[in-house]
Amino acid sequence: MKTRSCPFCGKPVGPTLNSCPFCREAIPVAQALKSSFGIQGKKYMRRGLLYTLMAGVIYYFAGGYSGMNLPVPIPPAVNQFLVPLLFAAGLGLVLYGLFLYMRG
Repeated sequence: MKTRSCPFCGKPVGPTLNSCPFCREAIPVAQALKSSFGIQGKKYMRRGLLYTLMAGVIYYFAGGYSGMNLPVPIPPAVNQFLVPLLFAAGLGLVLYGLFLYMRG
């Protein structure tokens, strides 16, 4: 049978005892560490929302909806392929972050 040592007197104590039989001190119970999935999930959700917002801003200005003339011509492939890809990646990060947040 395994034993652990008392943190106060150092003598061996059974693993199920809440107090030391020698010094009569209460032995603190070790708390399990809380998983960091919720914290990581929030990070991924924030990053994903930032990517989706950035995709919307790029689409707005590169598509010519703002009325401003941009100093650099934007190729049409940006609005057709790259911006939807950025939006989908951001949406994927949001969903992955939501999964991690609900897991932990």
